[in-house]
Amino acid sequence: MSQGVLIEDVEERSPGFRSGIRPGDRIVSINGREVEDHLDVRFHAALGDVLLELERKGESIHITIPETSYPLQGLQMEEMRTKRCGCKCIFCFIDQLPPGVRPSLLVKDEDYRLSFFHGNYTTLSTLKDRDIRRIIEQRLSPLYVSVHAIQDRVRETLLGRKPKRPFVPTMERLLEAGIELWGQIVLCPGVNDGERLVETVEGLSRYHPGFRGVAVVPLGLSAHREPNALLRPVTGTVACEVLATVRSCQEELLGRIGTRFVFAADEFYLRAGAPLPSADEYEGYGMLEDGVGMVRDFLSLYEQGIAEVGGKGSPFRRLALVTGTLFAPVLAPLARRIERRFGTTIDLVPVRNRFLGETITVAGLLGGADVVSALRRRGVRGDAVIPSEMVSKANGLLIDDYTPERITGEAGLDRLHWVSGADGLIRLLAEGESEASGGGDYPPA
Repeated sequence: MSQGVLIEDVEERSPGFRSGIRPGDRIVSINGREVEDHLDVRFHAALGDVLLELERKGESIHITIPETSYPLQGLQMEEMRTKRCGCKCIFCFIDQLPPGVRPSLLVKDEDYRLSFFHGNYTTLSTLKDRDIRRIIEQRLSPLYVSVHAIQDRVRETLLGRKPKRPFVPTMERLLEAGIELWGQIVLCPGVNDGERLVETVEGLSRYHPGFRGVAVVPLGLSAHREPNALLRPVTGTVACEVLATVRSCQEELLGRIGTRFVFAADEFYLRAGAPLPSADEYEGYGMLEDGVGMVRDFLSLYEQGIAEVGGKGSPFRRLALVTGTLFAPVLAPLARRIERRFGTTIDLVPVRNRFLGETITVAGLLGGADVVSALRRRGVRGDAVIPSEMVSKANGLLIDDYTPERITGEAGLDRLHWVSGADGLIRLLAEGESEASGGGDYPPA
């Protein structure tokens, strides 16, 4: 039985307010259909007259809102309760976080609604029949699926448990109903690579175009993980092997279904020291959020940004660029070009990740304390730049709960800017201001 959806606030003079809806009411059903969350409310209230069943202080109230008035205008509903993940994935990064991190970082979701809204990945392994019916009825498409392996035993090993639903029949049911799927394979050397990777990619490709494509990403191993004999790091040698497998699959699939279908994350190319694919080979950058094509896109946006600013100079005489150790070799030649183009001295500051462990090399997982330490060691003063993916959009914090303002104060900077992509960096250099920046008014710790 649904508990309904709590109304937290109602705008005065809105259709709902005029019809009698008040803060504290709970929508139990719409036109006789029970509702679980605001997604249900929006779907069932979309057309025609709307009959709401409300619960108010234990009493049931029925309100009709005519078709001429959109019933949700002015209603503020409670946030959805996240469906939690019950898997014990052997590579789960959340299980590798250090003790004492804020509780919100430890939430493991397995929520098809967040997959639809935000591109979060779901294994499909805990879907109930009513969930599948809802996905199909409400056209929650596309969804993003954690595949990892198509072989049942391998997938069970990776998920750390026997899934409640078989993967292939569940996938087929969604695809047959017209739900588009994108996939991700977290590659664990010796577990789902080599021939198993080929078999997984070929198996998924048979469902194209409904199954749009799949990204292969490397597992991350922090310094705080539990020992597991199955887990090995992605070395340069492993990265070369994975790229060879992916290229072989791409060549075959491009000829057979007209798309490369499978794409390797940038980290494989950087670890292997291999040249990046061209922009065209990413086929529209459909998997940027998986780290597929981000470096190529960064380089393209750099060239575009330079062209857009024309001959404009820069107000910065000196600027420090903070990045992770993996991306630093890519950024180094661009830093030299920036110096020649703008006359700005660039201090490139690669930061080692001591918060999670030095095997974690991407900039987005750097903590503020490590950034401060690197800036101090280099004696950086004045202005510095960090990539915006280091700062949570939800709360403005880095992964270790530092704020950008705290970094500014503890490092003794004048200002810290955080920018998105190469185009954001070029705009900062040309205009002197970023989308977000903070002065040094935080009291040093």
